[in-house]
Amino acid sequence: MGRSRVVRGVVPVVVALAVAAGGMQAPASAAGSAGSPPVSLPSSPTGLTSPVPLPAGVDPVSPYLPQVSCNPVDMAGPLMLRDLLLSTYGVGRPGSISRGCTEGLSEHSEGRAMDWMVDTRRPAERAAAADFIAWVTRDGGLNARRLGIMYVIYNKKIWSVYNAKAGWRTSYAHTDHVHVSFSWAGARGSTSFWTGAVGVVDVGPCVRFAGSYAPPTSSPRTARCGTPTKALVRTSRGNRAYGSSGGTVRRAQTLLGVPATSRFDRATRNATRAFQRAHDLPVTGALDQPTWGSLDRGSIRRRTVARLSRRQAAARGVARYSSTSLAPGRAAEAVVVLQTALGLATADRNGFYGPVTRAAVERVQAGAGLAVDGVVDGPEWQAIQAALG
Repeated sequence: MGRSRVVRGVVPVVVALAVAAGGMQAPASAAGSAGSPPVSLPSSPTGLTSPVPLPAGVDPVSPYLPQVSCNPVDMAGPLMLRDLLLSTYGVGRPGSISRGCTEGLSEHSEGRAMDWMVDTRRPAERAAAADFIAWVTRDGGLNARRLGIMYVIYNKKIWSVYNAKAGWRTSYAHTDHVHVSFSWAGARGSTSFWTGAVGVVDVGPCVRFAGSYAPPTSSPRTARCGTPTKALVRTSRGNRAYGSSGGTVRRAQTLLGVPATSRFDRATRNATRAFQRAHDLPVTGALDQPTWGSLDRGSIRRRTVARLSRRQAAARGVARYSSTSLAPGRAAEAVVVLQTALGLATADRNGFYGPVTRAAVERVQAGAGLAVDGVVDGPEWQAIQAALG
């Protein structure tokens, strides 16, 4: 998909903020109502052949699921469709699937968008694109649903399965390739076109802290994500992700112990993920504010919870949080209080309930004769307070 105008090196936090507000906006397109298709379409397209018998039922229409994570890895669905397009039509070239995470919103940064290089100026390529587009959008997008396609862009026009009644709307560029963006089910290759079984709506990963990326997941999620918590730490460092470059990236590379190339490359992403796993941070692979707060503590400018002793934190927990439950995966101010009361290392007190916090909680539960399930309620807070004397 064509590049959007973004500031190089800055994590597109607008995505996380939009999800936090509950508004998932469709890809930007110029004003325009339903209109003619991007090219003349055949009335009886040949289309693609599924590798499995198709069920009588049809996969549900995917809503627009915006890019929320930085996971530049080619996913199964786009790879399989790209290979099938090339083998079926025998024209065009494979375009990109995954890209860097600094190029705007296109689903490429999550590996769930695909470009098929078929130029409108080449008759054979134009005809192949027209056949595929006619096949995938006909009958209200029946085949788009089976493939888990959210939208298609070609020759300055966009069509979306979640707004099929609007038909083809004005978009921009894409005159030398067809851009296809997939739902999470489509990206994972778990829809009926590939499996022979009707799939479900997979809403993908969830943002934990507002202004940050979501940690990528390998398994489907059918429940809607909750509202991300506000950032609990602010630093003087800017957010950076795969594809960023500059001095801020170089500073992180020095702290992470990887070659200081000033480019956010695979090695930097892997090192960031390893650091996040070790310090109970959401494993986003990006240098967001929670990560900077643990990696470069001298850069901290504001903390929501600060200057609490372990005893003070335990007392606050008993007074404020005994009637609520904290479970693994939670991001909240209460988790910082819990991590402080447990005496975790300062770099691990970031407000995300990860494996380090869970291990400490389970030690408390075992010592107090409580159910060892990692869930913190009133008895856990009381046990922590009692242990501190």
